[in-house]
Amino acid sequence: MGKPRNMPGKRDDLVTYLDKPVFACPVCGNPLARHDRTFQCMEGHTFDIAREGFVNLLLPQRRRSKNPGYSKEMIAGRRDFFDAGHYQLLADRVADVILSCLPGQAEQVVLDAGCGEGYYLRRLRARMGGQRPGGATLLCGTDISKPAIRVAARRDPQGLYAVAGTYHMPVLPDRVDVLLTHFSPVSADDFRRVVRPGGVVVVGSPGEEHLFSLKELLYDKPAKHEPAPTLADEPSFRLIGTHRIQYDLPLRGQGEVANLLLMTPYYWSVDQATQARLADLASLDTEVDVIVHAYRRTSEANQEQQTE
Repeated sequence: MGKPRNMPGKRDDLVTYLDKPVFACPVCGNPLARHDRTFQCMEGHTFDIAREGFVNLLLPQRRRSKNPGYSKEMIAGRRDFFDAGHYQLLADRVADVILSCLPGQAEQVVLDAGCGEGYYLRRLRARMGGQRPGGATLLCGTDISKPAIRVAARRDPQGLYAVAGTYHMPVLPDRVDVLLTHFSPVSADDFRRVVRPGGVVVVGSPGEEHLFSLKELLYDKPAKHEPAPTLADEPSFRLIGTHRIQYDLPLRGQGEVANLLLMTPYYWSVDQATQARLADLASLDTEVDVIVHAYRRTSEANQEQQTE
């Protein structure tokens, strides 16, 4: 699954997902159309759709390891943390930002680049009530972790999910109306390519107080974050809104603090003894502090006029 193979086929046999394809073939860049249990391009490169409903578009040469991204065990802990509702207020606020940016046209595409288990897309779907008035909205998610995408696709059968990196995204040019990247890598060149002029990129990143009480348990001299507009100096992006989401986060119960650690990049930097110590903690009061920037994708002509 996920490895391209050349197969004969007629172009008129290919069917699209909604009106137009979203994904691009990672081999040749042509549109990938859905055809029974595969995605196929006009050159015959074919990618199988897994039982859970996702497609693997991450080519072997794009992987830095055999199993990149979050492992199955890490995904289980993150899933439990999300299911406990600790980030629901955060996700709903992010969803509201996305909804305010959608153009309301007949077909709209939202892409979560680095979607993990798909929690933010599922909360967006809940805020939409399953379907926006006035037309279809396709929610798409990509992540480099196959276990994460497997969970995302299984829990959101209405969505479109692929194993893929944030860099060299297998997405067609100008196809996305709103792109979300939340605590994930920012690839300005890719975002510029896949988001249509007039579309929006929503970037979620930690504020200075985010999870500071957790950091105090991990490091002798924890440093606060220094937030900055991530696309502010990039051509073809104009900042149109900044939103700060803050609330207290009390964690109670065995395993809750350990699951929070799995949500963060700190997991990779602390030793096993520290991980074991947090696993024994039954309570922690920490902070959610997230800054969400929204950027309008301008046309190149408009960008030149703004900089003159």
